Amino acid sequence: MALKKISSNKWAVKVSVWDKNKKYPISKQTTVTGTRSDAAIVEADLLKELRARSLTSAHASTFGEAVDLYAQKLRLQGKLSTRHERMVGFVRRELGHIRLEAFADRFEVYRKHLILDPTVYGKVRKGASVNRYTSIVRAVFGHLVDLEAIDKNPITAVRFPKLGEKPRDRYLTQEERLKLLNAIRERRPYILPIIQYMLAVPCRLGELLLARREQYSPITNTVYIPDSKAGIPIYKPVPEEMREYFMSIPYDCPWLFYQRVVRLSKTIYRPLTHLRYAWNVCLKQAGITDMRIHDLRHIAATDLYAAGNSERRIMGVAGWKTPMLSNYRNKNSLRDAQETTFRPSAVQQNHSEITMKYVI
Repeated sequence: MALKKISSNKWAVKVSVWDKNKKYPISKQTTVTGTRSDAAIVEADLLKELRARSLTSAHASTFGEAVDLYAQKLRLQGKLSTRHERMVGFVRRELGHIRLEAFADRFEVYRKHLILDPTVYGKVRKGASVNRYTSIVRAVFGHLVDLEAIDKNPITAVRFPKLGEKPRDRYLTQEERLKLLNAIRERRPYILPIIQYMLAVPCRLGELLLARREQYSPITNTVYIPDSKAGIPIYKPVPEEMREYFMSIPYDCPWLFYQRVVRLSKTIYRPLTHLRYAWNVCLKQAGITDMRIHDLRHIAATDLYAAGNSERRIMGVAGWKTPMLSNYRNKNSLRDAQETTFRPSAVQQNHSEITMKYVI
């Protein structure tokens, strides 16, 4: 490992580790513009990447073995969520027996089957579902390229183009929000804070499930997200009405959102890793259908836009690198958001039941 100063604010970063499988060191280098601390952060990230590569680099002859290498890398990096692991596992079960040299042709046939044939429930798969499986397969082969196990990725965008996706357009009316939040209070009250926060601030569930208590700053009243999907750190605002919750998190609780369990007179704090199940229970209790927890991200973005925030400011909070708000709203959802946001009597009447819309 080496940090070499090139100019007043430019650093050369080089790291290397011993690859036990290949019996020789592997290295990587780059240049960083900024302070020495910035360069040290990049150095640590490169070292982590190379160590993961040295631990996972091995020969793979079948797609199943390649998937195992890819999943192991994600686990080492802490990026394999439960939902993503299920999807990766499905692809492995379906295609794991195919040898790598014949995979592209076989996958082309399989992909056509996904597009044309209905599921066991008689439903036609949406373009987004097929795209997700294709992206996993492409990522698996991309990892083999990184490991220098193959020369190039056979799952190209030309041969396997992205299918058109219809954006989700589900919005919660004022009445539905009251029913949902009341159902949460009755059936699963411990998930109320995270749902209220996601209704107010555009977030991915993965950004919050394992968020640590120290990520909240009472000084700036923000939540720090170090690893967003966009690859950039984000400071997400906290609505004023939720400040009290964040300030009241027990000192011995390591999580921002948690479930308190008392066992043998001992209090245990658990992260909300089973949130989806609790969410579905509350949806059923409220009588709400066709609603996913990720839809809260779209609803929050639409509400912020209706409250007068610019799309650029919403992009900064949501972690979007490109304008995406147009994918998450149409005339109906925006009209509903404006009605929900700008009815003072309704907001005042239900102040304790609904997370208020706010300008960031």
